Amino acid sequence: MGKKISKIIYLLLGVVFPILVGMLHTFTHFQDLTTAAVQLQLDSTIEIMGAEQSLWNSWGLMSFMMGVSFIIIGLLHLIIIRKQRREAYPSIPGLGAIIVYLICVVYAANTFSAAPQYYGGILGLVLALLCLVLSLRGRTPSEAALT
Repeated sequence: MGKKISKIIYLLLGVVFPILVGMLHTFTHFQDLTTAAVQLQLDSTIEIMGAEQSLWNSWGLMSFMMGVSFIIIGLLHLIIIRKQRREAYPSIPGLGAIIVYLICVVYAANTFSAAPQYYGGILGLVLALLCLVLSLRGRTPSEAALT
């Protein structure tokens, strides 16, 4: 039962949530954040690496790439899942990457006062750590040597 739960958690945290968040973020970017009103609000410039850049270009690039990056992270985890043996527990390095990412989510949410991301990051961390414990406890010594 622990293996099934850990695989479901890994699928949710590694594939479903990143792809969903990436799609929603990218949709919102193109639907609401690329309007003329937003571009006008971000019309001023700042210096980045010695060159003047408009806030719109800098922020717009980060916004777009964030959404696309989430989708790619989800697809990479999907590849990890598909490459594993059916009876295997979730990837320990993959879980490690998820845990590091969720720690960054909590840090960023706390630093930039983003309550939904903060609580989502905490919930994700709890689930990821549960998945890690289940995966480590359920492995045989020969499976542990392979990861």
